[in-house]
Amino acid sequence: MAPPQFLNTLSMNEVSLPARMAARSAFDAFISYALYPLLLAATLALFAIAVAHGWNLATVFAWMASARLALLLAVEFLHPARPEWRMTWRSFWRDLKYMAVNGGTSAALKLGLGWLALDLSRWNTGIVTGMPAVVEFLAVLLTFEFLQYWYHRLSHEGRGPVSRWLWKLHVAHHLPDKVYLLMHPVGHPLNFIASLAIVQLPLFTLGARPETLFLFNALMGLQGLVSHFNVDIKAGPLNYLLVGTELHRFHHSANLDEAKNFGVLTPFWDLVFGTFRYSPRQLPSALGVAEPARYPASTAIVEVLMLPFRRIREPG
Repeated sequence: MAPPQFLNTLSMNEVSLPARMAARSAFDAFISYALYPLLLAATLALFAIAVAHGWNLATVFAWMASARLALLLAVEFLHPARPEWRMTWRSFWRDLKYMAVNGGTSAALKLGLGWLALDLSRWNTGIVTGMPAVVEFLAVLLTFEFLQYWYHRLSHEGRGPVSRWLWKLHVAHHLPDKVYLLMHPVGHPLNFIASLAIVQLPLFTLGARPETLFLFNALMGLQGLVSHFNVDIKAGPLNYLLVGTELHRFHHSANLDEAKNFGVLTPFWDLVFGTFRYSPRQLPSALGVAEPARYPASTAIVEVLMLPFRRIREPG
């Protein structure tokens, strides 16, 4: 006599549940341990293929940036590190406002500078012109990071009037209490403009070849995305070479003892100057600023934009 149908269904569910759990576990492991190295390898492979075939590097750069953003948005939606850090409708509308004010401008400036640098570098002569490709790339990378590191660190830790003003420019980016891909444009337009002028424009004087600038900007684009990625990426030893999710998430910690890692592409200068923070088995307990009562909410965009021209509230 055949067993009742509901027993067959129960038996199938009992068998399929461990299989589904195993598949989910394998997916989780793939996302945490393999996705980032694969994206990094794909970036380097695309660079090699584009150079070998003589493709237009500016066009390849634009298509690559768009494809990576779409992929990472989908992964972040399906596999958040912490559900409470996910984008909400409220935070999305806030992000749209910042994008309208400066996100589009910042992205356009960065893309435009990368595009312009690739185009103009054909005629550039400068400090690194004629160097071997690897030496040239390292010179561009470490020069950029040195300028960026000290601008960024002084914005956080400086004590003089200039540093305090730089913090008022920069703090807008740290007001959100969650970090995910699309919150990256949250910030003050003057901070974007100042950082571009102080940090990126000097790169034009180095005289790097187009291939070097393409690789530099391709890696910058990847690290800029994964550094604000609400996914539990485990990069292991790569954290000592490139600034990704595990390092930059602590930079956004509300605990000032954790809020280090001022590099944006490589942690080299953090390692040199003692501001490197890597805790592979934990996430920050809270994100944002240490004393949120001193600042307007990140959603109060007009008040945030006026911060550089006003006194920050006293504690208490």
